[in-house]
Order: sequence, then structure tokens, then C-alpha cells
Amino acid sequence: AVIGPPDVKVKSESGSLHVDFIGPFAEHERDKWPLKQYYGSWKYRILYRKKGSNTKVTHIDTKHNSEILSQLEPWTTYCIQVQAVIPEWNKTGELSGELCEQTTHNGVTPVWVIVTILIGSMLVVVISVPVCFFSFLYLYRLTKHVFCPSYIFPQHLKEFLSKPPSGSQFFSPLPQEEHLFYDKLTVISEESRNQSDETGDEASKTTEHLQDSEQ
Repeated sequence: AVIGPPDVKVKSESGSLHVDFIGPFAEHERDKWPLKQYYGSWKYRILYRKKGSNTKVTHIDTKHNSEILSQLEPWTTYCIQVQAVIPEWNKTGELSGELCEQTTHNGVTPVWVIVTILIGSMLVVVISVPVCFFSFLYLYRLTKHVFCPSYIFPQHLKEFLSKPPSGSQFFSPLPQEEHLFYDKLTVISEESRNQSDETGDEASKTTEHLQDSEQ
């Protein structure tokens, strides 16, 4: 008897391909039953390869009706076929139609991505901590300066402002000017003194000359 192909469904998930298969079935009038129950050693053989490549076909045998194809390259399209195998009779069934499905990301984060994220996080922490600290310090000093100024109001002004004025005059009148006694002081420089001496000498000489003339 000819063993027909099984029905196959393929689903891509987390970098793997989930393959489900069932059959083949024997049909008689309206009845339908799987051929698997008539054979003792029944297996399914899954054959898959990369689409558009000449690489060899990889196959996996299983006794179950499903299989997960792992260790596949991410974002790669694989084509899959399934057939029934009866080892004790050394007989294989017909291949199912070829189904092609693309894998997704395998969920494994590359090492360089982990290192980059780690270094970036450390830089963010190193930069943000000092910025937050100095910002808080600046706001604290600004608030303290506004609400609690560091200068102290003079005590005499406090006392003056705390008491109401007794009259219209806030400050005592200025004392009257006292009569000042002073002596006259003349300042003669050295040059003026020399000139005076020379003038005196000339005057003396002139007087003597006149006396001689009279004589």
C-alpha cells in the first residue's frame, strides 16, 4: 500500500520553527482513520533546509506529532517537508508539500549589546548623580538666601525702629558753631627766602653806594 503525505503546519516563534503534523489517513466510504494504528513502528521524518541555498537537507525523526526546530539562524527562511517512516518494513511514505517560514529573533542578546547597555547605564549614573547633587545644593542655598538671609540687621537701627518717635524731629539738631580762634601762619619756601636775601644784599649795597656818593 502507498502511504500518503501527512498534513503539516509550521509556526515561527522565538527563533524556532514549531512543526505540527498528522496523518496520513485511510479512507473507506465515509470512514477515516490514521494509518499509524496499523503499523507497530511508526515515525515521522522532518526534512528542512534554507531557502534558496544548495546546502544539504537536514532531517529529524520523531514518534510524536510535533517537533520544535531550534538552533536555527534568526531572520532566515527555512523550507520544511514531512513524511511517514516505517523502520521494520523499511518503507517511507510520500513527502508533504514544501512549507517555507522565516525565523524571528532567537531571543539571545548579543554580548556587545549587553556591554553597551552596561557602559551606558554606568555613564548615566555617574553623570546624573553629581548633577542632581549640585542642583539640590544650589536650590538649598537659594532658598536659604531668600528666606533666611545671612546678614544681621544693626542693633541700633532695630532699637530706633522699634520705638516710636517722640517728636517731629527724628535726629538731634546739629550743635551750634563755636567761635574759632586762630593765628595767621605764613609759609615761605626756600626759593622765596633766597630771593629775599639777595634783594636785601642789593639794597644794602645800594645804600652804601649812596653814602659814598654823598661823602
